[in-house]
Amino acid sequence: MGLLTRATREVYRRELLPERTLWWFAAEGMRDWFRVLAKRLTPHLASTGTPPSDARVLLSTLAARTFERRWDALRDVHDGVRVALPDRLVEPRAVALLMSRLYRVDATPNARKQRWIFDALGGPPATTRERVRARLLLSSLSPRRRWEEVATHLGELLVVLTEDLPAHLPHARKILGDICFDAGARYAERVKKAFEISDTTPDPPKVAMEILRMSEYVFRVNPEHWGASDGTAGWLEGTACPWYTRPGWNGGHCGIFGQFQSGIASVFGLRYHLSKTIPKHGGHTCRIDVKPIQKPIQLGRKAS
Repeated sequence: MGLLTRATREVYRRELLPERTLWWFAAEGMRDWFRVLAKRLTPHLASTGTPPSDARVLLSTLAARTFERRWDALRDVHDGVRVALPDRLVEPRAVALLMSRLYRVDATPNARKQRWIFDALGGPPATTRERVRARLLLSSLSPRRRWEEVATHLGELLVVLTEDLPAHLPHARKILGDICFDAGARYAERVKKAFEISDTTPDPPKVAMEILRMSEYVFRVNPEHWGASDGTAGWLEGTACPWYTRPGWNGGHCGIFGQFQSGIASVFGLRYHLSKTIPKHGGHTCRIDVKPIQKPIQLGRKAS
C-alpha cells in the first residue's frame, strides 16, 4: 500500500477530514444516491406501465418535497440559531438555488449530469442574477452547516420515498432495501480495491466496520461511537443519526438503511444484525452486530 493510500485511510479512521471536504463528499454521495435510485427504479416503474423516463421525473418531484422540508427546517430555530432564509412561498426559486449549490451540481462534468434532480423546482440557477442570488444564499451557511445540512438529506429523502413511492410502485420499501443492500456491497468492493484490502484479512469484522464507518462518518451516522471485534464477530454502537428526530422517521427506515450496512458486511462473509435502534428500543444509541454467515449443512445421502 502506497504512502498516500495509507495516509488517506488513516485520516478516515481518525475522522479528521476538513468540514468543507465533508460537505463535498456528502454532496457527491447524495448526487450518486439519486443516480442509483433513478437507474434501479426505472425497470420497476416500467413493469407497472410507467415509462422508463418517468423515473427521474418522479424522483425530481420527491426531491422537491424533500428540499422544501429541509428549507423549512433550516428556517426553524435550532440550537439557538436560525438561518436567515426567505419564506419559500414568497421566493419559491430560492429553494432550488440554494439546494443545487449545496449539491454542487456544477462542480464537475459528472456532477452536471445530475442537474435533473432539481427539474421539479425549475432547475439550478439559469441566469447571472440567479447565480449571484444562489451564492448569497449559500453564504448564510458555514462549511460545517453545509455539511450537516446535506448529510441530513439522506434520511429526509428516505422519509419522503417511503411516504410517496408506494402510490407509484408496489413493495416500494422492499425494493428500497434491496437497492441499499446492493449499493453497500458495491461500495465495500470499491473501498477494498482503493485501499488494497486483502480478501484474506485476519479480522473481517474490524475491516468491515472500518469501511462502514467511512460512509457513516460522511453522513454523520452514529457521530459518537464505540465497538469491538474478536476477529470473528464484532459490534458497533453509537449515538443518534441526524434524521432521527425528523417528522415521519421510524424504525422501519432504520431497517431500510441498515441494508446498506448489511451489504458491506456480506462482502466480508458476515451477517449483519441491527440489534438496537432508538425508535424501537428507546435510549440514545443504536447498535449493530456482525458475525460469520453460517452456511447450510449439507446432509449426505444414506448408503443404500
